[in-house]
Amino acid sequence: MKQIYVFGKTDCPVCKDACEKLMYFKEKNKFAAQIKYYDMETVDGLTEGAYHEVEEIPTVIIFDDNKELIRWVKKPPVSEEFLPFLT
Repeated sequence: MKQIYVFGKTDCPVCKDACEKLMYFKEKNKFAAQIKYYDMETVDGLTEGAYHEVEEIPTVIIFDDNKELIRWVKKPPVSEEFLPFLT
């Protein structure tokens, strides 16, 4: 099963935009991937970020069966970039 991880901070407008954009396209395109948001200002977020070697925010990673398919760093992906990975 595919999963999308978004790493960011609550006060970062670019991080918020990335998460909102992915949620919008999930609803619009009805893809089954689960979206998880990790706040990099919390222990859980920092732990998960360290595990996935996240150094900058926002970072968006798409996984398929726990294997990383693609990642975007410091910018939210546009729909043409991420939708092919979710079909």
